[in-house]
Amino acid sequence: MTGRKEEMDMNGTEPQNLYELVTRNMEQRFADRAAFRWYDEAADTVYCKTYRECAQDIRRAVSYFKNTIPELRGKRICLWSNNSYAYAVNCYGIMLAGGVVVPLNQRKSWDELSYELQLVEPAAILTDGEDYGCNAEVQAAYGSLLRPMDGFAACEPGELANDRDPEALMVLMFTSGTTGRSKGVMLCERNFFAVMHHHVSVGRHICEAKQDPDLIVDHLTVLPMFHLGAFGCLFSGPWMGWAQNLGSLRSFYKDLQRMPSQDMAAVPVLVEAIHHDLMSGRREKLGQLWALNCMSAMFNPQTLLDLTHNGILISQFYGCTETTGGGLINFATDPEHIGAVGKPDGHCEFKLEDGEICLRGGDVMLGYYKDPEGTAEVIDADGWFHTGDLARQDAEGYVFLTGRKKNLIILDSGENVSPEELETLLGKCPAVQECLVKEKGKKICAVVYCAEKDQPEVRAFITQTNRTLPLYKRMSAVEFSSGPLPRNAMGKLLR
Repeated sequence: MTGRKEEMDMNGTEPQNLYELVTRNMEQRFADRAAFRWYDEAADTVYCKTYRECAQDIRRAVSYFKNTIPELRGKRICLWSNNSYAYAVNCYGIMLAGGVVVPLNQRKSWDELSYELQLVEPAAILTDGEDYGCNAEVQAAYGSLLRPMDGFAACEPGELANDRDPEALMVLMFTSGTTGRSKGVMLCERNFFAVMHHHVSVGRHICEAKQDPDLIVDHLTVLPMFHLGAFGCLFSGPWMGWAQNLGSLRSFYKDLQRMPSQDMAAVPVLVEAIHHDLMSGRREKLGQLWALNCMSAMFNPQTLLDLTHNGILISQFYGCTETTGGGLINFATDPEHIGAVGKPDGHCEFKLEDGEICLRGGDVMLGYYKDPEGTAEVIDADGWFHTGDLARQDAEGYVFLTGRKKNLIILDSGENVSPEELETLLGKCPAVQECLVKEKGKKICAVVYCAEKDQPEVRAFITQTNRTLPLYKRMSAVEFSSGPLPRNAMGKLLR
């Protein structure tokens, strides 16, 4: 593999920042290539925008934000919407106008969402008008800040300026904290361009598999854009000149047929679904799909081997929002190493400290928003980010996860759930004497110690509590203990 500067620069033709990504790659290098496709259900039509057309719309968005939000630089603009072409354009427009993009998870409850909105103090909230369960609350609290996603469409394209500080906050992306409250991960332009080496590596891996260095691939984006695995594609797409087909998890199979795609980023639940189809002789459901970028959690090694043996090219990532998705990468297909989460490639520094994965480099976040104490807990004085993941490394450099220092439950969907948050809610039931929340059989399970006569009351309380939670946080199983829950010598509950 070539050194970083050579790989990233490619003889001086590769963009070094957002401005160059738009003016050089979108408007010149890949101008006539497809940039985005999406399906419009009302019109029953697949639409397509070239990179030149996309760049013009980005210029419109820059004009729109600069003309409608006074003193925009550094102000936070939230996006509360499903994936769409307008979502992508607005992200670029906000960033190039000097603002801060804040992608919101529309699956969250009003309690969670209101906490995040109060924290960021948005200058505007862009929404697609869909009903996400707490629209009335958002309207009542922030109605004056709500704007349609397509507000830029009527504007004239404006001039772009190459004046963004690469170290300034550019994207504020929320992730789950160990206390249950979201943490705002602060990412800058430098972070996203530092992590492009991962995307370049995967692109080369795909091209090498087909023995075609000029291969053009259509990438299906079904993960929501508040997920870094999807948001990062906004940069890697125009970097490589590949198109993004915008779909959703709900219409995954239909999207593959409407917008034939060869490549896709996938979390475990998608990988398992694809595996089931292949092993059941239903390859046709996947259309042209033959490459998977697996991220966000450990994968079943046998599942990955089966996919490989059935013609699916596998790339595995280990990273997190705090490292802009960067960290480790694994292209291995042999039975011994396909279960690894990756190996260091020299772009991001790696070490195991008391068995915990630590990373350092340009990929690492600026810190947690308005949370210096939380930042200091995970980034030490030497700049090492402590992931909370425990691992071992074999003689060939491959890293295998062995457990979690943190208690977060990572679901197959890629969502993080704090057990402490759910335990606090359970503790509000008078009948509950002790409780803990754990993952069991890929379900969130509540373990409760209470009197036998009170078990119906506890079940009813859990049912009612679940109704207030997003689907991915709901406790779908409950176990009752006949005695106090086990504790360690320090008096802490054993998980």
